[in-house]
Formats: sequence, C-alpha cells, structure tokens
Amino acid sequence: MKALVIVMLSCLPLIVSAQQEAGKGILIKPATIDFTLTGGQTGNGKVFISNNLNKKKQFTVYLSDWIRDTQGKHVYTQPGSTTRSCANWVKVDKTFIEVDPGQTAELNIKLLVPDSAAATAEMKWAMLFVETIEEQVVRSATGLETHVNNKMRVGIHLYQTPPSITDKDVKIIAFEQPKASERKCHIVCQNTGGVQLECNSYIELSNTLTGDKTRIDASLFPLFPGQKRIVEFVIPDNVPKGKYSLVGIIDAGNDVPMEAAQAMVDI
Repeated sequence: MKALVIVMLSCLPLIVSAQQEAGKGILIKPATIDFTLTGGQTGNGKVFISNNLNKKKQFTVYLSDWIRDTQGKHVYTQPGSTTRSCANWVKVDKTFIEVDPGQTAELNIKLLVPDSAAATAEMKWAMLFVETIEEQVVRSATGLETHVNNKMRVGIHLYQTPPSITDKDVKIIAFEQPKASERKCHIVCQNTGGVQLECNSYIELSNTLTGDKTRIDASLFPLFPGQKRIVEFVIPDNVPKGKYSLVGIIDAGNDVPMEAAQAMVDI
C-alpha cells in the first residue's frame, strides 16, 4: 500500500550559494542592488542565477517588505505594507525562471521612483526573493511514498537612497549596566540619520584599582534609518571582581561622530 505525505521544509533566507555539492551548486548574485534615484527617474539592475548542478532547476521570483528588529533579525511582511517600502516601484521581467545545467539566467529589475517630493524624502527598501521550485519523491522499503517540497531561497536586498539624503548620525539612547549575577550589559542605539549605517560597537572595562583594561567587541551590524538596535556584551569570567569604569562605544565610520557612554560599575 502506498501513502502520500506532504512535507514542507523551511526556506533559508539570505544565502548567496543556495546549494553546494562537492564544488557544484546554485549561485545567485548579487546580494545587494543599490539605487540612488531622484523623483521620476528609473534605475535598472540584474540578478544572475547560475545552475552548476546536473539537472534543470526552476525558480519563482517575488517581492517582500522587511525590517530588522532590535536584535537584528529580519521580519518579513507583504510587499508595500510598510512606510519605507519601495516594493510597489519594482518591476521584474519574469516571475518564473528555468535554468538548464551549466547555464546562467538573467533576471532584469527596474525601479521607477514616483515624481513626488514624498517619494524622495527618505530612504526606501524591499527584498527580492528567488526561490527554488522542487518536489522530491522518497520511497521506503515498505512502499511508502513521501513527497517533499525541498525549497531554498535567496534574498536580494533592494535599496533606494535619494542622492539628496546624505545625513548620517547614530545615538546611544540607553546604556544598561551589568548585573552581578549575569555579567551582561547592553547598548541601545538608534540610527537618527537618513541613510543606512554599518556600525561597530564595543565596551572597554578599566579596573579603577589596577588600571587593567579589557575590551569586548560586538560583530559589525547594519542599521536602517530610524532603527533601534540592542547590542549585548558578555563580560568574561576571567575578568576579576572589582570596581570598573565601563565605556560603551558605537562607531559608524569616519564620517559619523562616534557615540560613547560611561558608567562606574561593580563586577
């Protein structure tokens, strides 16, 4: 007796190489397309989908809105549903693509900015997804058939930054001191400028008795205009107990004023 079971595997967002098999795979690039258009202008971009596997692959193409939450995770919503969306301005020349083994397909993207002051008053963005369409049949020794929809997807970031928007600024809006039981502290920062920033952050502990210093770095992270981000730091166990001067830093590059906050803490 045969039975049919449908299984949907979770899609993997934001990966450049969607599949790897001993040097082979599916390569989708670029990861980001940047537009710097004024009102009424049209910009063009291309996405290249290379199939280095030994079988034909099929893809569907669609748009999504997205933001980053305070932890940096991506939150996806329907296209055109957010105030910062440019999804409704984007046109693609196809929403279904087949790529033969050893071939590369091109996806043409056009972004048309409305001729209005509101359209160019702030940075906009959207996500373009390229997702595989694939069904795999697995047969067990007992004759059971399982149909598996094994989907993988790649997200291409689409950014539209009007050339008139150039202000860059970041602020520390809270500096949460460590609790003795947790040895964690947090910097809460916000992009108060008009363009996306790439931020470094770190804390430095200075022992007030010995003068010994310990620096703890966070990973580089992007920050959309208006976005808040909570950056967590864990103080290592090898940092001795004592009274410390604690300095928190947000550094968004040479052309952005560095933000700092200071506190005295007991560890």
